[in-house]
Amino acid sequence: MEAVVYRKDQPQTWTQEPQTGGQPADSRSPGLPASTRAEGPLSPALFYPLVTEQEMTTWTYWLPTALVFERTGRSPAEIISTLTRLKAPPEVVEECQWSWKLDVFEAYEVRTPVRRDSRDPVLLGRTGGRAYRLALWGESVLPLEQMTALVQESFAVRARAAKRRVWWGLGISLPWLALASWMGALRWSGQEVGAGPVVALLFLLLAWLPLLMHTPENAQHDFLDRYRR
Repeated sequence: MEAVVYRKDQPQTWTQEPQTGGQPADSRSPGLPASTRAEGPLSPALFYPLVTEQEMTTWTYWLPTALVFERTGRSPAEIISTLTRLKAPPEVVEECQWSWKLDVFEAYEVRTPVRRDSRDPVLLGRTGGRAYRLALWGESVLPLEQMTALVQESFAVRARAAKRRVWWGLGISLPWLALASWMGALRWSGQEVGAGPVVALLFLLLAWLPLLMHTPENAQHDFLDRYRR
């Protein structure tokens, strides 16, 4: 399965220092000099690209389901189990474990189109109200620019579906109200109401079902699903 790991290449000075004097290496921050670790918490921007607001909009619609794992007081077992269930490649699992040891993220977020299946998840790290890209994997890893263009196009699909929904609703509601009013007037005057108007009223009620099932949001995601294959 294809996967993309977004960790940035680090300079040669960011390599593991040799152990001297029998002192154990700091396992919490692999691959970092002790002087760097002593300065305080590391910035995730040293290793991973920051997710911009526009990019987050893309992820929100392209992968609408979010699974959030708070780091405080927890082991990585829960998120590793989720990654395994989502068939994450070994390099993605290793990247999550590596970043967990750095202790720079407050939470991890896995986004998927799980409304239908678990394709194309993205792993994000969150800290200080910001998100960073760690890895992306799935059956069809698309360039971010292409995903953004498809999401923007899906907004137009959603708008058109909303307009159709309004006109479809009016086309059903007005005949239904007219027929119901006419039947009520007949009953009020003591006249019999035949089976024909009752059946017509039931058909108009059934015509509402597609309107309820196929919402603008569903139309938008159906459009995006065509490209997540």
